[in-house]
Amino acid sequence: MKKVFSLLVISIFSLSLFGQPINETAQIMLTLAKRSGNLPSLYTKYYKVKAWSVKQSKPIPAKYETWTLSDFQDAMDVSTKKPIDWGVNGDRYVVVNIVPDHNKRPYHVRDDLTGSENNLTFTLELYEFNGEFVKTISKWGYLLGSGYHGVVYVQQGVYPTFLSGVAVEKGGKLTYKVFNDAKTRLSELVEEYELRTALRNKKVDREDQIPLQLACTFPPRPVYDAEKTAILEKMKRESPFLQMKYYQKGVYDAGKRDFPKPNQRWNFWNMFIASDITNRCPVDWGPNGDRYLQFDPEFEDKRNYSALEDDLYSTGKRFLFALRLYENDGRFVKTISSYGNFFGFGEGSFVFMQDAKNEIASFFTKLPVEIDKPFSYKVDKRTVSKISELLLFKPVQ
Repeated sequence: MKKVFSLLVISIFSLSLFGQPINETAQIMLTLAKRSGNLPSLYTKYYKVKAWSVKQSKPIPAKYETWTLSDFQDAMDVSTKKPIDWGVNGDRYVVVNIVPDHNKRPYHVRDDLTGSENNLTFTLELYEFNGEFVKTISKWGYLLGSGYHGVVYVQQGVYPTFLSGVAVEKGGKLTYKVFNDAKTRLSELVEEYELRTALRNKKVDREDQIPLQLACTFPPRPVYDAEKTAILEKMKRESPFLQMKYYQKGVYDAGKRDFPKPNQRWNFWNMFIASDITNRCPVDWGPNGDRYLQFDPEFEDKRNYSALEDDLYSTGKRFLFALRLYENDGRFVKTISSYGNFFGFGEGSFVFMQDAKNEIASFFTKLPVEIDKPFSYKVDKRTVSKISELLLFKPVQ
């Protein structure tokens, strides 16, 4: 009788974790992993120019090891054993997803936080440009060698596919520092305290931001009356700063420790791929990687400390400068940041603090910059307060 009772207790315990059924626990774990924001691959669109079949210098890199990927070729589709079908217009994209793994696939994500038997694996999904689901390319797989340059997704243990955060060329190679060998632990995806809180409350408090991050429709630009529009258009025609287009090899996120001082070098502890503050994702450079960023002037509506005084056009107004994303042919895509603060003008370069927050310091430059490397340049002017100081600034072409 004692043995039967013991078995009953063990059975009851095995069906619950923190007082919840395993299926409910698994769903909470899965939801939190998707929404945690700790894995950019789950909410980044990878077009044809950012997804490549590669050769690896070694099958699985060690943490903080330098890893080389080479012979970039068209990404394969493990379900067809042919190159991925990017659609008629070549503008489909793939996204990594995370799903339950009931078969303990190689390099699955195990629960090292609560010790449950709930395992996860990664899939690779294909979407139309408008966000319509096409198919699941790989039903299971694992992530290797994540770093500031990108990550490798191995499709069902067969095809290593480099999901790149930087521009690469077919047949080329890339060497970068790896920060994670393989994503195999739940603790790499979620915070333990957050998981325990979610399990206790039986819900995940984080909002589902993935639809926003993968959205293909964006808020339009503000529309002004004819008189105001004429002034803004005149600014654009006359300003070398507003005419400048910045492509992905001219924009970076800067790891800054402080703010610049005139006539001194401004040192950044590291450089990263450019981000978009509206969704905390990498900037979406489009199916061909040829979209560009450009600044647009706007009239200040409500009082905003980022607005600059008009000392050129006698409007008596103040102006904000929005950072916007455009297709290569000039079609508007989205507003990255509605306003911000400018710092560190020098050597034809400058920094724009998106939304005037001390979160994303976008560095615009034509100087040679390497991702995951320190960088510095000489600053002539710390910041600006009038539109003439900005509009007459000439970025390096």
